[in-house]
Amino acid sequence: MLPALSRFSRNQRATSAIEFAFVAPILLLLLFGIMGYGYVFGIYHSIQQIAAEAARSSVSGLSDTERSQIARDFIAAHAGSYAFIDPAKLRVRTGQTGPQMQSFEVAVAYDMSGSVYDSLSRMVSLPQPMIERRAIVQRGGY
Repeated sequence: MLPALSRFSRNQRATSAIEFAFVAPILLLLLFGIMGYGYVFGIYHSIQQIAAEAARSSVSGLSDTERSQIARDFIAAHAGSYAFIDPAKLRVRTGQTGPQMQSFEVAVAYDMSGSVYDSLSRMVSLPQPMIERRAIVQRGGY
């Protein structure tokens, strides 16, 4: 038995395959983590941009009702042009905020459930699937 063991220890034909078998799971986990966080950060950025652009477009409204409608119409018209965003999963909330209600807020919520996020979150730990981003604009000088 000893000669067979010594012959096995000198044979180095499969060392690369064994080393790859040790390293591959770590590399794949790292790759899926990078893809998952890239996807999540892309959605975070898109939701913040939608909220900011809707808030900027709402400045032209004369009343809170009109501002709210302008913001909602902007989001409905432009949400489909953002990567990774399903417009059907967007929820919009608008309203007055700040001291003496001198600001107008647009809040956009998005649920990542049921997307690529679910597949990636099974492999690596990702943030919660519910995102909410807000943008606030000041009212003009009355």
